[in-house]
Amino acid sequence: MMKDRPAYDLRTNGVKQSLRLGMLVYAVLAVLAAVFYLERIAMLDMAFQVFHILRTGSLQIQSGRFGAAATQGFPWVAQMLQLPLKSVLLSYSLGHALYYWLVFGLITAVLGQWKWGLVFVLLSTGMVTHTFYWLSEMPQGLAFLMLVFAWIDWKGSLGALKRWEYPLLAGAMVTAFYFHPMVLYALVFCSLFLLLEKPLPAGRRNLILFALAIFFGAALVKYKLLQLDWYDAIALERAQAFELLWPQWFDLKSNRDFVRWCRSDYYLVPLLFFLNTGFYLWKGLQWKAALAALFPVCYVLLVNIPFHAGERQFYMENLYLPLAVFVSVPFIFDVLPGFFGGRYMVLTVALLAGIGLIRIYRAHTGWTQRLQWEQGFLEKTAGLANRKLLLPEQNAPADTLLLSWGSAYEFLLLSSLEHPDSARCILIDESPGRFDSLLRQRRLFLGEFRHYSFDSLPRRYFNVVDTSTYARY
Repeated sequence: MMKDRPAYDLRTNGVKQSLRLGMLVYAVLAVLAAVFYLERIAMLDMAFQVFHILRTGSLQIQSGRFGAAATQGFPWVAQMLQLPLKSVLLSYSLGHALYYWLVFGLITAVLGQWKWGLVFVLLSTGMVTHTFYWLSEMPQGLAFLMLVFAWIDWKGSLGALKRWEYPLLAGAMVTAFYFHPMVLYALVFCSLFLLLEKPLPAGRRNLILFALAIFFGAALVKYKLLQLDWYDAIALERAQAFELLWPQWFDLKSNRDFVRWCRSDYYLVPLLFFLNTGFYLWKGLQWKAALAALFPVCYVLLVNIPFHAGERQFYMENLYLPLAVFVSVPFIFDVLPGFFGGRYMVLTVALLAGIGLIRIYRAHTGWTQRLQWEQGFLEKTAGLANRKLLLPEQNAPADTLLLSWGSAYEFLLLSSLEHPDSARCILIDESPGRFDSLLRQRRLFLGEFRHYSFDSLPRRYFNVVDTSTYARY
């Protein structure tokens, strides 16, 4: 006679299975981060930040986004230990993977909030494509926000907070906002989603509202009381497009680009969007259906209208990433349990994550081509009499290079990998004429925003021995 099959313990099995899935997913992402570390770090923002970390020996927080210290700490420690340049760059790339692994571990293994852990896995794989290679503060901030909501679910109510946990929550909400200001929309969505739960105990509602108030308070202080830096000021100026472009909000190049990218890369977003909305309508949950349908559409317009003329996909993808939260939270908390009762939830997410990992890997092609072009340019010009070069942007392959502003830092890092004495000064710029008065400076590193004497560069990493003048190439 066969023994009765033991009942499926959703919480115990959910934690165990989610933990196994997450460990596997982030192990694969770590391997990819190690293999493609140059594609991720020796380019644009990361090259700029590493250059200044090595030059100053301190963290480089841009636009007040101090949450980035969570990943910048890895190359900072590496240079403090006087590790070679390759180890510094590798540590920065792996540091991002380790950050997400740690956050996932805290959510799932420590707090036991396995559903938020599954949301986190989909956040890392469901939409991420080119933002795996172009690193920014947005995904780091969204990851931290998922940890905060997992902690809120773990505490359960405002009355459960100890005295010392009030400033902890306040600090966490301010930190989440200062990762990236558009994390705000993910916070609002998750808060509204939790507030629509029925039944909703008063203590739980008050905890969510308290956290939301702290976040809005941080936004109010930044945008109304403190002086904005140039980057945030430009972002606010773009908001004028809402008035200028009405009523043509839907007939925009950026909207057409988004639809095209959804077909090629972000297919999970429309799939879950329609699945979530249809599920809520089927269940008669009109308010959740409205949230699942209207919030993502409004957010896409919020992003696309200021960038109506279109922008590079990797940059726009970074701004679209909260969409992964908007579709993953209803899918994990309501739709999957409604269909499977929890038993096959992890398996479904594993399938979606596997598809995402394959897409992330395949996306390396363009970034590897960019890296190979720069490495090839260094090799091709290695025998020139004048090896300090200024190159007009129109003479570089635009579709391969993408953006030129980080070229000086990228070439410096790539040329110095072999040996600090092999460091080279090469700058690609859209208006090279603005550097004409500096071309005869023999001991000056020309950068996009500022120039540095050779004596100010750390010789351990960038010992520039070429004292010839700059030459137009």
